[in-house]
Amino acid sequence: MLENRELAGHLDHLLQRLTVSTQRQKSDFAEKLGISRQQFEVLTIIFEKGQITMGDLCKEISSACSTATDLADKLERAGYVERIREKRDRRIVRLNILPKGEKLVKSVIETRTERLESILESFEQEDRMRIIGILETLSDKYERLSRKE
Repeated sequence: MLENRELAGHLDHLLQRLTVSTQRQKSDFAEKLGISRQQFEVLTIIFEKGQITMGDLCKEISSACSTATDLADKLERAGYVERIREKRDRRIVRLNILPKGEKLVKSVIETRTERLESILESFEQEDRMRIIGILETLSDKYERLSRKE
């Protein structure tokens, strides 16, 4: 039987493998769509959160504002997002996803969902539910721990 320390190390390794696979998959999807993985991640953030200020985007992607601005410029030129200036304070700029950007994100989500569905088909229903439950609990606890730090 493995000790908690060994289990935690093994779990960390597995999570890293999943992260690398997911990032590689995102890069592959983005490349096929003619954008960078970072651009795709920005689109996904805006898709999930709705309009977002440039400052909040910088925080979300843990990047310098100049990098976020560059990504927004490229996405705007490609017709995926638009910049909206606040009427009360024109210094505040929000990014809004456009239908073309929504369609792109939805198509990738659909493809990823189909891939996961095919993987899950190899598990019994009870195991599928157990996997989801464990991952939800792990995710919740990890997020709570991160907020405390």
